[in-house]
Formats: sequence, C-alpha cells, structure tokens
Amino acid sequence: MKIRAVTLNDVRQFTRPVRVDGIGDGVNVLSAPNESGKSTLFEAIQYALFVKHTTRPTNKSFTLTPDVGGNPEVTLEIEQDGARLEIRKRWGRQAHAEVWRNGALVAKADEAEARIAALTTPPEKGGPTGLLWVRQGLTEFAEKDAQEKSSRANLLSSVTDEIETMTGGKRMDRALARAREDRDRLVTTRGAKAGGPLDTAEKEVAALSSEAEALSARAARLREALEARRAKRRSLQALTEPDEVALRKQRLEQAQAAFEAADRHAAQLQMAEQRLQNTALTCRTLEDQRAGREKTEAQVAQLARALDEAGARADAAQAKAAAAEATLTDAGKAEQAARADLQRAEAQVQAAQDALIRQENDRRRAALQADLAQAEALAKRLPDLRKAAETGPDAAQLDAIDKAARELAVAQDLAEAAAPRIAFDAAPGAPDLHLDGTPLGPEPRSVPRDTALDLPGLGRLRILPASGDPSARVARARAALAAALQRAGAEAAEGARAAARARIEAGQSLRAASDDLRRLAPEGIDALKAEIARLAPADDAPADAPSLPDAQAARDTARRAEAVSQIATEGARTARDHAREAAIGARHDRDSLARRLEEARAHLATLPEGAGMDDALEAARAALSEARTARDALRDAAPDLDASRAALARAQSVMRGTEEEANALQRELAALDATVGTLSGEGIEETLVDTQARLGRAERMRDALRHEVDVLNALIGALEEAQSSARDRYFEPVLAELRPMLRLLWPGAELRFDGDSLLPVELIRDGRAEAIGTLSGGTREQIALLVRLAFARLLARQGQHAPVILDDALVFTDDERMEAMFDALHAQAGDLQILVLSCRNRALRQLGGTKLGFEEIVPVA
Repeated sequence: MKIRAVTLNDVRQFTRPVRVDGIGDGVNVLSAPNESGKSTLFEAIQYALFVKHTTRPTNKSFTLTPDVGGNPEVTLEIEQDGARLEIRKRWGRQAHAEVWRNGALVAKADEAEARIAALTTPPEKGGPTGLLWVRQGLTEFAEKDAQEKSSRANLLSSVTDEIETMTGGKRMDRALARAREDRDRLVTTRGAKAGGPLDTAEKEVAALSSEAEALSARAARLREALEARRAKRRSLQALTEPDEVALRKQRLEQAQAAFEAADRHAAQLQMAEQRLQNTALTCRTLEDQRAGREKTEAQVAQLARALDEAGARADAAQAKAAAAEATLTDAGKAEQAARADLQRAEAQVQAAQDALIRQENDRRRAALQADLAQAEALAKRLPDLRKAAETGPDAAQLDAIDKAARELAVAQDLAEAAAPRIAFDAAPGAPDLHLDGTPLGPEPRSVPRDTALDLPGLGRLRILPASGDPSARVARARAALAAALQRAGAEAAEGARAAARARIEAGQSLRAASDDLRRLAPEGIDALKAEIARLAPADDAPADAPSLPDAQAARDTARRAEAVSQIATEGARTARDHAREAAIGARHDRDSLARRLEEARAHLATLPEGAGMDDALEAARAALSEARTARDALRDAAPDLDASRAALARAQSVMRGTEEEANALQRELAALDATVGTLSGEGIEETLVDTQARLGRAERMRDALRHEVDVLNALIGALEEAQSSARDRYFEPVLAELRPMLRLLWPGAELRFDGDSLLPVELIRDGRAEAIGTLSGGTREQIALLVRLAFARLLARQGQHAPVILDDALVFTDDERMEAMFDALHAQAGDLQILVLSCRNRALRQLGGTKLGFEEIVPVA
C-alpha cells in the first residue's frame, strides 16, 4: 500500500478544504512551520485507516473536530496492487465511509469499513502498523505495549522458518513452563507464594518459634523470680536489725546539733560584715564630698577667668562684623555702577549689529529684485514654451510612423524582389514598345502588378504576376504609414521627425525655464515679492551708529569691570558672613560660660563647710577600724558551716534511703511471691519440650521446600540460557536489515534484543555495551527510527508495502548524525514509501526527495 494524496476538510485548523498531492515512492518531505497542520495530517491518515465513521466527534478521544465545530472529512488516496483506491470518511452529521476503486464506488458504510480493515492489519490484531508510525518526539519503543510486542513477534515469525528449532522446540517450552509453574506454586518474585506449601511451612515455623520463645521466656522468668526472692529477703533482713537502726539514729542527732551551732556563728559573722560595710560606705561618702567641694571651687575660679576672656572676644568680633558690613555696601554700589556701564556698552553693540543687518538686507533686497525681474520674464515665456512642447508628434506617434515606414520599405523591397522582370532587345527596324506608357528597352524592369504591353500591329500583351502578389502588402503598408502621418499631423516622415525634434527641444527649453524659475523663486513670485517687501529699510532707523569692533571692545572692557566688581562684592559678602558668624559664636560662648559659672557657684553653695567635714571623716575612719577588728575575730573562730551542712544532709539521706529501700523490698517480695505462685502452677517446662519437638519437624519441612525452589530456579536458569542462545538466531532477519543502517552512524555497532519484549536493550559500540535507557535522547530516537525502518524492510520483502510516516521524529538529532540519518532514509527508500513531516525546513534541505505542501482547494463557481 502506498499513499498518493490526502484531502482534509473541517479537520482542526483546516476549516476549508486542503490537499497534499503528488506523494511519490521513496522519500517525500512535507516541511512547514509549527502549527501549520503536519501532525494534523499525520493523525488524519490514522483516523482514515483505523477510526470508524460511526465514532462520535463528541467523544473525548476524538481529536479532529475544529475548535469552531464542524464535521471532519478525510479522503485518503492510495495505490495497492496496481489499483487506485480512495478512502472517503466523514464523522458527525451525515457520517459516511466509502471506498472507490479506479473512480468507481465499490463499498459504503460497514462494508467500506471492512474493506479498509482488510487493507491494513491494525495493531490490536497483531499487525505491524504500530511499528511504522513514528510520532513527534518519540525516542523509544513502549516496552509494556502488548499490541506492539505482538506485532513484532508475528512479523518475526512470518519471516523466520526455523523458529521452532531455533528456540529449542515445544518440548523445551513445556519443560520450562512446567518448571516455572512448579516454582510459581511455591514462590513469587517477592518471596513465598501466599497460601502455598512453602508459605504454610514458613508460617508454621514462625508460629512455633514464637511459641517456643514465649515458653522459654516464661520458664526463665520463673527461675529468675525464685532467685530474686531469696536475694531480696536477705537484703531486707540486713536493713531491719535493731543495732543498725539505733546507730543510724545517733549519727543523725549528732550531725543536727553540729549544724545548728555552726549556723548561729555564721549569723553573728554576717552581722559583723554588714556593720563593716556600712562604716566603710560612710567614709567613702565623706571623702567624695570633700573632693567634690575642692573640685567645684577650682571650676568656679576657672570659669570666671574664661568668662572675662570670652567677653573681650565677643566685643572684638562685633566690631569686625560692622566693618565688614560697610565694606559690602561699598562693593554693591560699585557693582551696580559697573552693571550700568555694561548695559550701555551692550546697547552700542546691538546698534552696530542692527546697522550691519540693515546693510545685508539692502544687499539681499537688491539681489532678490534682480531674481524677481528674471523670474517674471521666465513666467511670461512659459505659456509659449508649454504650447510648443505640446505641439507635434509625441514619441509614441513618431515610433508608429517609423514602424510603418520600415514596414513599407520592407514590403516594397519584397515586392521588387518577387516581381517578374522584363527587357526588350529590339531588332533592326522593329517598332518601339511601351510599358505603362514608358518606352521599354534592353534594361530589365520590374513588373510588380498586372501590366499591359502594347505590341503595335500585333495587339496587347498582358503580364500577370503569380498569385500572392506582394503589392497588396505594399498597399497596406502605405495606408498604415498615411494613417500614422495623419494622426501625427504631418505630410511626410521627415516632416514628422522635424516636428518631433522641435517638440523635444521645446520640452527641454520648458524644463530649463521651469528649473530656472524654481531656482529663482522656489516658493513662487508672490513669495519672492513678499520677501523683498520684508527686507525694506525701516523708517525709524538711526542715521549713524558706532563701528561694531569699537562697540565690542567697549563692551568687553565693561564686562571685565563688571566681573571684577562681582568678585569684589562676593568677597565682601563672604567676609561679612564670616565676621557675622564669628560674632554670633563669640556671644554664644560668652553666654554659655556665664551660665556654667552661675551653675557651679550654686552647686558650691550646697556643699558642707570644710572644718565640720574633716571632723566627721575622722570619726568615721575610727569606727571603720573597730568594725574590721570585730569581724576578723568572729571569722577566725567560725566553724565550717558547709561541712556541718553536708554531714547533716548525709545522715538524713542515709535514714531516708534505708526506709525507702526497706519499703521497696517489701513491695518487690510481694510481687515475686505472686509471680512464683502463678508460673509454678502452669507446667511450663513440659509444654516447652513438646513445642520444641514440633518446631524441629516444621523446620525440616520448610528446608525441604526451599531446596526444591533452589533446584527449580537452577533448572529454569539452565533452560533459559539454552533458549537465549537459540533466540540470537531468531533476531537475525531484523539485525540483517538493521546492521547496515546502524553502521552509517556508528561503525562496527551492534544492537542486542531482549528475548521477552522483542525490543532492543543494549547498543554495543567500541566493544562496550550501553543500556538503551542511559543513551541520550538523540541516540534513542535514531535507534527507534532505524529499528522501524528495519521492520518495514521485512514487510516489504514479504510484499506487504507499508508507508513509513515520520512526524518530526528527529527533534533531538545533531547536524552531523542528521546527514547520516538522511543517507539511511534514502538507502531504505528503494522499496519503501517514506513520508517525512517536519517544521525544520533548513535542516531538511539536504534530505532531498519529493517536496510536498498544503494546497487550498478553491471551489469551482
């Protein structure tokens, strides 16, 4: 089957009919930008072949309906077995399916669907179609797709005659299946099979083991409880003997008395420390007060001296500020005078410039008046020149006259050449002969038309030229020339040419005059007159003005003087600001010192007088000495309070701990008595011996079943290895087709297939095997495409030609390998039809093949 054309209408973005035609054998390329409809074409072909017309477009899986709604239609034209078939399908309203053969309708509705199904074997029935449709971005086969796996297996079976021998035969399959069945009865991939013999044995072993462990634990608990009860009874007896109890009580009372004596002495020492600290604080306070008075007196004297100095500085700064203000006033007056001089100088410069402008305007007005005179003269000539430029034949008329004259000359030359010629050599005494009234002599003369020759005494001789007389062409040419001359208003061609030359010269003169007029008056004569009027001298112009250089020199001198005065003013202003700031600062310093002096004198008045302060300080120092002596005496005689506290705490802890231990032992003995009583009545030892015997028998059964699983796994492994070696030959047909294409990309490369999934699992390059899943996206998509081409070749060798459709299948391939893939496509295209759909127009320029495109079908009116 080979596709020849596809027509779409109301299919996704194609709301108007479009057609892809001219699909040939070998490689066909449809390259267009994204969203132009390539993938839509891909799916439309699939729908035409595999989706029944009764499928409702409202179904979520139906993807051909346009966004605006509609009833999708697809017409697929194919060639099979030398016949031209058309598959026409429409979904939705007025849905139908038709098959046409060589222009005749051969099936409709369900019968058409049956015929379409017979053309291809769909994937769900094990056919190879799924192998040959390479969707956009596909980089690998779907390993879990049962339909494709079935397709691959059926295709390999159809091209391999020795599958039974190569796979070890049905007996090996039955043995392998029986071994797997026996193993699966016992285990799964996750362990023992639930509910199976091994699972039952393992559960019994686990249950008995758990029961034995529990019984062993209870027997051990009984032995431990008996031993613990004996030990605790001995410990309780030792704690409750009367002598030990009395000794612990005596030690506690002694420790309590020692601690109380040490605590009383510590309280006395603390009171002595407090009196010492209070006396020391009083001494420090009196010393600080005396030092503060001395410091304040010195500060008052220093501030009084500083205040006198600050007052003198403030008076000096104020005088300096007043002088700076007077200087600034004088500088401002000088600046105003300089500015007035500058304004007068600039007025003189402006007057000089105005005088120069008036002179330039006078010169310009004189030039414009001359241009105006020339422009007015040219304007008067233009009507005559324009009339002359429009009089006489134009170029088209002159060309028609030339062509007609040339045709007349050619016709005359042809008539002259084709006309018969006549001459008369008179015998002596013969009468004269006349041709058309002209004597005929020995010189040949042409006879272009019917002519009569008078023969005196004999009659009239008529000369008739042959048929096709060229004189008719001469007449037509002469009439055409006359008509052309009449249209040109000329009597002869030379006159027409002279008139045409005169018209051309007049046109040239007209253009020259127009150019001169535009040059003299670009905006028109009225605008030129207005410009002249604008340049007229003013009535109030001054009679005389200073020269511009003198006025500019005076202005520059005034500018320099004004700049100097500005600088002087700015300097005086800065000096005035600094003096004013200094005066303010001096006043502030003086006022601040006055406030500080007043505050210091007020603080000095609050301090005690010097004599009373010295007496109080002396008495405080004597009291401090007495307090230190008393404190030292108490500290030297003090017992160790921490040691007595620790001894008391230890004695109390011993009494408390002994009581708690005795109470705990009594509670534990009660619990152990209960445990021993309970366990000793259960017969634990006898039950434990019986359970251990049953556990031994269960473990032997479990180990036997595990050994059986190991034997079955070993048998299955040996059978699978034997079968695997035989299956290598099973893949030889597809490998034979695949190997040349692989080596276009990777010299010496091989593919290794999986025997279960019938898919490639490893690429072997440079002696190293690489898992398919670890390869790059580009490498995986190249392998996926090459494997499909190999299966397509196997189909072709069986006579089942199926088109290979690639929908942007090389999106990850680099430029270098793209060239190799192009070679592979052309190498396989000899007996295949390959349709490449892609948005990569630049990348596919080197692919070659038949170029396809979408053509909009225009309805015939």
